[in-house]
Amino acid sequence: MDDADLLLTILALLYVGVTIYLANQDELARLTGGGDDLAARQRALLQRWLLYGLALMNFVYNFLILQMALLNGVSDALPADLMAELPAVDVRAALVNAALAGLISWFGARVVASPETRRLIRERLGSGYDPDSPVHTTAVVLCLMFLSATFGQLVLSGGLSGLAQSFDDISSSSLVFQAVLMVVAALLGVGLAIRRTLPQALERLGLRLPTGQDLRWGIGAGLLLVLALMVMSNIWALLAPIEQINEQSAAAEGLSRAFGTLPLALLLAATAAVGEEVLFRGALQPVFGLWATGIFFALVHMQYTLTPASLIIFVIGLGFGWVRQRQSTTAAILAHFVYNFVIQVIAIWAAGAAGL
Repeated sequence: MDDADLLLTILALLYVGVTIYLANQDELARLTGGGDDLAARQRALLQRWLLYGLALMNFVYNFLILQMALLNGVSDALPADLMAELPAVDVRAALVNAALAGLISWFGARVVASPETRRLIRERLGSGYDPDSPVHTTAVVLCLMFLSATFGQLVLSGGLSGLAQSFDDISSSSLVFQAVLMVVAALLGVGLAIRRTLPQALERLGLRLPTGQDLRWGIGAGLLLVLALMVMSNIWALLAPIEQINEQSAAAEGLSRAFGTLPLALLLAATAAVGEEVLFRGALQPVFGLWATGIFFALVHMQYTLTPASLIIFVIGLGFGWVRQRQSTTAAILAHFVYNFVIQVIAIWAAGAAGL
């Protein structure tokens, strides 16, 4: 990551962090009856415009990807040094992505502006979602923008094959950073030090010291989900063309190559389990419910995005969510860790047996 990318990343994180912080301040004012004074109204207005800004930036980002794709189509008319710096982007994929980004950005802005839209979301999701909550509105918009940015990154990287190559460059520090970022986002989202104390935030997220039941449920569910993955993968292998299966599994294989030792597999399993479960099952599932969170979980795993194989990841996500419902997020973390680690160990063993 060069200096410009680092600066943009820091600014983006600050922007999102301030947006979540202001949403929690608005939520606190709403719950305590202090939302009618001038300062509270100004803060709420600023927070809404920050959400509009997120929707606009998402559209601009994905529109720039389309511009890159169109420039590739006229490469003969452009300087060779400029073309060497531009990624190869498929025009059709970029067009679909730009249209999808426009739709997502529009809907995100609609969620912010329209109480009727938020009430419709409540009807679809159930009682966990509060249409009057600034925090829940912010969560919807951030999830939509993250999903759109994920699709855009997939197109920008050159599709599934390009994504597989990018996994070769993943470092241990980046995995830890991503996990920490997810945990911080979850803690900030539930209002740590704003609306909730640390014990209250941990309780809201479903986190506790592992109990005997957490261990039994986590290990048992993790192993059962590994078995479920093998069964579903074999069924899918019988139904799909081999070329499609190879393309869809390329990114996962790239990740396996990058973390092809037991210590690295342990790190990969732990960081993904902690970060994803605290954010998805701890923070989001109580708001959006089991099914919507499972769909979101499946879609953001880019190596399966918008393919029938997403159904497998959706089922796995439902399994983690079910453990969260029946026990705790701690148990779901253990299940996710066991699942990831066993899958990675199997991949390492298979690579060694094949002499790779």
